[in-house]
Amino acid sequence: MPKPQPCSLHALLPALALLLLVSACAPRLRSSAWVVRFDMDSPAEIASVCSEAKQAGLDRLLVQVRGRADALYRSDIAPRAETPASTPMDFDPLARLLVECAPLPLHAWLNVFYLWGGTAQPENPKHPGHPDQPWILSDNTGRPVSGYSERERRLGWIEGSYADPASAEYRSLFVQVVRELLDRYPMAGIHLDFMRYPGPGYGKSAGPAREFEQIWGIDPRLLPERLNAGMVTAWLEGTQPPADRVLTTAALFWNEFRAGQVTQLLREVRQAVDQNGATGTALSVAVFPEPSAAYLENGQEWQAWAAEGLVDTLYPMAYFGDIDRVGAQLRGIATNTPRAPGVALWAGLGVSGKDAEQLGQEAKIAGETGYDGVALFSLGHLMKANTAPACVEAVRAPRRSPSAPKAEPAWAGPLTTAPATLLPPDLQRLKAIVTKGLGGAVPSRDLETKLTKRLQEYDRARQQAIPKTLLQLKTGPITLPERLKLGGIFRYANPMDSPARWQKQEILCEKARQRLLAGENLATVAREMSQDGTRTMGGLLAPRFLDPLNPRDQELGQLAPKETSRVMRVANGFWCYRLESRSPAGQLPFSEAPWEAKRILFRRTLSEMMASEAGTGL
Repeated sequence: MPKPQPCSLHALLPALALLLLVSACAPRLRSSAWVVRFDMDSPAEIASVCSEAKQAGLDRLLVQVRGRADALYRSDIAPRAETPASTPMDFDPLARLLVECAPLPLHAWLNVFYLWGGTAQPENPKHPGHPDQPWILSDNTGRPVSGYSERERRLGWIEGSYADPASAEYRSLFVQVVRELLDRYPMAGIHLDFMRYPGPGYGKSAGPAREFEQIWGIDPRLLPERLNAGMVTAWLEGTQPPADRVLTTAALFWNEFRAGQVTQLLREVRQAVDQNGATGTALSVAVFPEPSAAYLENGQEWQAWAAEGLVDTLYPMAYFGDIDRVGAQLRGIATNTPRAPGVALWAGLGVSGKDAEQLGQEAKIAGETGYDGVALFSLGHLMKANTAPACVEAVRAPRRSPSAPKAEPAWAGPLTTAPATLLPPDLQRLKAIVTKGLGGAVPSRDLETKLTKRLQEYDRARQQAIPKTLLQLKTGPITLPERLKLGGIFRYANPMDSPARWQKQEILCEKARQRLLAGENLATVAREMSQDGTRTMGGLLAPRFLDPLNPRDQELGQLAPKETSRVMRVANGFWCYRLESRSPAGQLPFSEAPWEAKRILFRRTLSEMMASEAGTGL
């Protein structure tokens, strides 16, 4: 690493020379990298990793020692990680890293709720990811995710088996893991990943659902499964239909409860690090780069963690996209995230498909907006490309001077973390929820007045429209919505991507559509042009009940079998669909209907009930 130039200033130096010297003295971004467990399988690999890290001039390493609820270190609690058969049984990867990488600080990277990734169950019945464990996460039907097939995992947007964040038993186990690790190894820090739910459709197990229904008068499985910042804004401004406003209010409080389960484990880990770590042992978390989506979809309220000081460092993983997206993510985080004193921000940058020049541009934005460092994912990728020294040097951009003016935060505060218990409606709690749901960028004008209206609306509905709707649905059989079996092609675009990127993705989706119209095989087109699970599943999607209040579903309902839709823009890209088949509506008792159908029927009937009440002045 080049040595910094001496910075003695002379009063008679010309103004230009003075400016150059001040620039030379500006603090630089520190650098780090993640080291994935697959790059630590042998003493030789570890020696290579440590040598490369030192030569590149990295300031710290985040080393993955718990990948799938296992241990790449000596443990009496966690099962030994699977390593190549040639690896000696007494090989301790973490101990070897500490020796080979010294004096480089090492932070132990632990995956938290992600337990297992294979379709075959762990052979060890005591493995935390074994299906018989009591803390395995379930979906809305009560089915454990450990029993999902590969296709079901792709359709459910879940990587594998997860622990339920609401399990006190699992939280206790994980805290024991952290305490043991700190007692046995001189770590500079504990670094947490997968500190979240896998997605919005998880966590509504029977116990919490019953408790929520007692307070709120509605089963959370009847609420909208997915919220986004646009929906929260429409709800806040009152532009949603009345029934949708009522359902969104309850869904926001349910999401707060889910976030509280994740945060409770972080509180317990914070206490373990403070009690068992050496002085200065840091606690850090890798987080999704868009705080609104992280909170609403995954229960990851990391802006509140920073505001409360539950973490020492946040690593927003702004891995993907062009400079427009990465730059917008980094700037938004810096502007909208209040931090307790001493809480640092390190920009997580992906290296795949990028050269040193692009990484340098991203790091420059991080430096200009007040980040403390840059972490690259991953060192193994850089080593394979033989670009570690050049890329690490490129990200050492100057940091903003501590005396430079900072942008005024847009958050309305107070940004408080969620409790781990279900609470009744409360104005101040709702204010914090909305702040997190909008990623910190909340207009303060008339905020309390608007939130008070939303709470009053819900209270009226809870006493009148909701119980009447449930009674109507539960009395006698209901007619299920029509069900469609669809194929599709998807092209992804992030809301922060440039207009050129959106245009390119729309054009590519239209090209895929034209190939389908020309009679090409759906699976072939999906494999070559789609960008979600349809790519590997022959283009087929999960069967879908038609929602008559959803404009996109209204259009899909007009398709004839084997007919292809137009290209449809959605919040995160573009779809074109092909209707494979349709199932006629049937009749069932409401209690026996699938939850997807129940949500549609409940929303439609509640809308009709509230419209009727409004017409009669009730």
